[in-house]
Amino acid sequence: MKITPSSKLYAMAALTALVVIIGGATPVEAGRTLPPGLIQPVKTIGEVARVEMAEIDLAPIRAEDAARDRSARPAPFRFAAGIDADITPATAGTWETLGDGSSLWRLRIASPGALSLNLEFDRFDIPAGASVWLYDGNGTMVQGPYTRDNRNAGGGLWTALVLGDELVVELHQPAGAGSRTALRIASVNHGYREFGEAETTAAVKQGSCNIDVICSEGDDWRDQIRSTARITISGSFLCSAQLVNNTAEDGTPYLLTAQHCVENASQAFSVVAFWNYESPTCGLNAGGSLSQNQSGSTLVSLWEWQSGSDFALVHLDQVPDPAYDVYYSGWDATGNIPSGSVGIHHPSGDEKSISFNHDPLDYEDYYGSGSHQWRINQWEEGTTEGGSSGSCIYDPVSQLCVGTLTAGTASCTVPSGYDIYGRMDAHWTGNGTAEGRLSDWLD
Repeated sequence: MKITPSSKLYAMAALTALVVIIGGATPVEAGRTLPPGLIQPVKTIGEVARVEMAEIDLAPIRAEDAARDRSARPAPFRFAAGIDADITPATAGTWETLGDGSSLWRLRIASPGALSLNLEFDRFDIPAGASVWLYDGNGTMVQGPYTRDNRNAGGGLWTALVLGDELVVELHQPAGAGSRTALRIASVNHGYREFGEAETTAAVKQGSCNIDVICSEGDDWRDQIRSTARITISGSFLCSAQLVNNTAEDGTPYLLTAQHCVENASQAFSVVAFWNYESPTCGLNAGGSLSQNQSGSTLVSLWEWQSGSDFALVHLDQVPDPAYDVYYSGWDATGNIPSGSVGIHHPSGDEKSISFNHDPLDYEDYYGSGSHQWRINQWEEGTTEGGSSGSCIYDPVSQLCVGTLTAGTASCTVPSGYDIYGRMDAHWTGNGTAEGRLSDWLD
């Protein structure tokens, strides 16, 4: 089936069987709403209570990462380590009453040496009119507001990240809210790899052979570029994903990635999607903004990598903000062999890149469980890296997604390396159940 790419829904021509074509914080941005703690006459940040997390031993974590990199088992790119916590507004922090009678709670959370921090709330029950924010000590990087509408299906919330080793978490609630707030931070996630940057050299990011999507090579792919998101999972892992359309073209916010990225329903709750995280100038491979993001999703279907084609389809908890100008990508589930392929992805979780393969794809039985994959023998322009998992490859002619990245050896240091993609036609029929195939949801 096929569907036509577009950022706006419109009537389409009759579909051919099995092909679908579908489209559709860093420094605080000017004009953005700011948390009351940064604009009201309140105590200074230095007067706010502070908790410091227990030190973590990164040596075994890095050794485990190295072993994961050598393993044949596909795995998402890990950038943070979780630290268990039990923090509520009743047990820590500083409360103040503002002039209008509303209440403000703030707490500084530090994890020395962290490159970034993000939080898991396992209870996120706040009243109407209340909001939660995260920001750095200077107030230059702000995430939020999170409201009761952002509460995920598991009753909690996973936040976007704030760069640095200390953040401020803030709760602002209307007068009279009282005990109606049930908020608990269950883990603080200590970023020890800043999206591919070396731990000691902030200037080193993704491999230099990657091609920024802002470069002219991306000009024919502007729509599909807007479809691609960088996602975090469980506050610790990075993958790539993309919005995909359905044949009804009704704007349902389906996000497609790899099953080895989102393995189950609880991990789907934790997904945070970052939109338009890309370099502002060609060749920079850096400089992207993390300000456009959203939290939470619900698992729709998946087929495991061990026995299947390695896909996961989630339904985002909210339609992406219109200001993000996202696109719903199309797909082709016929299984016809494309003459080449184009990949759009986040290498090492870094700013978005584009890659080109000019040779026909090969059918592959990579995991020995059936011919569910495509093989790219070598990229001619660009490459992929850890963090690219789950990203689509597109037919260069139809510009439809034909598969999602599951494994491979390609990188800037191994330019002759191969990549393996789960085929869209295998995703389509899956394991024969609604919970294990795409056809029930995208058709």
